[in-house]
Amino acid sequence: MQIRRMRATFGKLEQAELTPQSGLNVIYAPNESGKSTWSRFIQNMLYGLNTRDKTELADKRRYAPWSGAAMRGRMDVTVNGSDYTILRETKRSNTPMGDFSCAFADTATAVPGITAQNAGEILLGVPREVFERSAFIGQAALSVDKSAELEKRIAALITTGEEDTSYSETYERLKKQLNRRKFNRSGQIPALERDIAQLDEALEQVEALQSQYRDTGEQVQLFQEQSAQLEAFRRQWDELSRREQWARYQAARQAEDEARQRVQMLSELSGNLPEERLLSRMENQCVLLCDAQSHLRQAKDTARLQGDLAQKADDAFRRHPLYPADENELRARLDHFRADAVPGPTLFRILLMVAAVALLGGIVLTATQQLIGAALAAGICLVAGIGGLRSMLQRRKVKRQAAEIQARRAALERQTEEYLPLRQRANEAANAAARASALHSAMEQQQQTAQDALLQEIRVYRPAIQDYAGAEAMVQDMRRQADTLDAARQALRDVEVLCAAMEQQLPEKPSGEVISPPSMSRAQVEAALPQAQVNLQSARSRLATLTGQLRAMGDPDDLFSRRTQLTEQRDRIQEEYDAIAMAMDALEQANLSLQNRFSPALGQRAAEIFSAITAGKYQKVLLDRDFALSAEPAGDSAARSIRLLSQGASDQLYLAVRLAICDMVLPGEDPAPLILDDALVSFDEERLHTALDYLLQEGKRRQILLFTCQKREQEYLAGRGGVTVLTL
Repeated sequence: MQIRRMRATFGKLEQAELTPQSGLNVIYAPNESGKSTWSRFIQNMLYGLNTRDKTELADKRRYAPWSGAAMRGRMDVTVNGSDYTILRETKRSNTPMGDFSCAFADTATAVPGITAQNAGEILLGVPREVFERSAFIGQAALSVDKSAELEKRIAALITTGEEDTSYSETYERLKKQLNRRKFNRSGQIPALERDIAQLDEALEQVEALQSQYRDTGEQVQLFQEQSAQLEAFRRQWDELSRREQWARYQAARQAEDEARQRVQMLSELSGNLPEERLLSRMENQCVLLCDAQSHLRQAKDTARLQGDLAQKADDAFRRHPLYPADENELRARLDHFRADAVPGPTLFRILLMVAAVALLGGIVLTATQQLIGAALAAGICLVAGIGGLRSMLQRRKVKRQAAEIQARRAALERQTEEYLPLRQRANEAANAAARASALHSAMEQQQQTAQDALLQEIRVYRPAIQDYAGAEAMVQDMRRQADTLDAARQALRDVEVLCAAMEQQLPEKPSGEVISPPSMSRAQVEAALPQAQVNLQSARSRLATLTGQLRAMGDPDDLFSRRTQLTEQRDRIQEEYDAIAMAMDALEQANLSLQNRFSPALGQRAAEIFSAITAGKYQKVLLDRDFALSAEPAGDSAARSIRLLSQGASDQLYLAVRLAICDMVLPGEDPAPLILDDALVSFDEERLHTALDYLLQEGKRRQILLFTCQKREQEYLAGRGGVTVLTL
């Protein structure tokens, strides 16, 4: 098959196109330019996108178009001389590239037999797993591992040609059958052995349960006899208790008669008593009157004290020099002192101004040599000087008078500040004394009124009471009599209630037969009987449990028969297990024989390729059926494991094995294209050249797409025929 043209909306590719040619195609692009995306696109176009993969690295997530468009692709191929067009579209978001078609080129005619599931297998001639492990060499994926499909393919080449047989699949099926019968502690045989052990244990349990059943039956009989004896003792104590209860009832009736007689006697002695409500009110009035007397004494003392304070304040007020002037009069006196204040003289200042003007005029006139004016000015100055001296003397006198007035005013202000508070305190003390006296009079009047009302109420029941002291004593006596009578009545009610309650619970009247107390006390009987009943119930419950367990265990004969059947079944499955183990040993021997035929052929072809790309340094390649590789250098018979080779040499050995597998397992006619994604990046210059020479020769038989991030390949192959260089 040859790929002629591709168009992809896949990952970072947005309607990108790639047109490879036949032979070797060197496709250059820097890292992260889409090389791996193109190689993955080719595989998914041929074999479809795995939509069942739910991991984060699944292709449907990893290669979702960056633009947000629907994933789609087109591939034009030539297969056995026929041109086909493969299309995969996305019509539903949950099935990217789920819509498939394969038609003849430039037509809408579908190619018969090709579906979305089998397209790659039909067009390339191998399943997906074989293609991935042979012709598809992804980035950093040169290593080879086995798979069932690849194993079938190789087995078909060296045996019958049929691809439906795989040693690993057959061996795994036999191993599952073997493990189904026995695997460590799981499987049919261990399960049967556990069932047999359980049956053995069950038979032992049945025998133990039967022994326990007999012992428990004997305990039930013993506890029944103990319970019956204790029940008889309790009945005797119950009869004695009934007789005692009747005796207590008769004593209560006698106490009731005595209480009724006492109530009658106290009622006669007490005579006429007020009702409880009225008596309580009288008591409250006595208490209030007692408190009122105390308050009255306090009010009297307060009035006397306030009177004394008022007298002292009035005396201090009257002794003051300003008495009896009021505040308005004092304010008028202070204002009078302010009106008599003598202002400073102003004439002196006027004369000074006149003198200054005259002096100035004199200076001017003197300057102009006017003698008359100068004489006039000098006269004016003299007059002004005399007037100024007089004014100065008058001003000193005025200052002395003003100082005397201010001193008198200050003295009056100090006396006023002392006098007015005395006047106010005298007025306040007089008012307080008047209020205290009025309060005492009012309280005294209320006290007398309350005493008169109390005496009036008490005389209704005790006419001989004349004063408050007798009233208070009489109220206390009536309270004592009332409390005594109430207590007697309450005692009568209590004993009546007791008798009524005892009558309701009174048992039948006992007979006159004499009954002796049992050998055990009632406390001992009451303590022992519940325990005996608990023991009896526990024994019966245990007996019932043992009965149920014996029934649940089944008939011992049935258990023994079941054990015999399981033993026979275990022996039969053990024989099957041994037969399967023998078959696996035979299969492993056959696989070893097949491997001895397969490994040399593949190793020989891989050695030829490995020798070619290493310029003859290695002459032999050894591998087993699990593709564990080793190589022998030329002239040295000691094989070296691939793990001991350098990274470049191991990649070259893996590439040789890959190419050998392509030669052996891929169809020879119209071979599948070879896809390499940065597969030669670790090769040195010399081995890169030999590998490119081999790929150039291989390109004559099949199409090769070599994706690379280096320019070494195109530089070495420049000008060579059969090479197409493409740049992404």
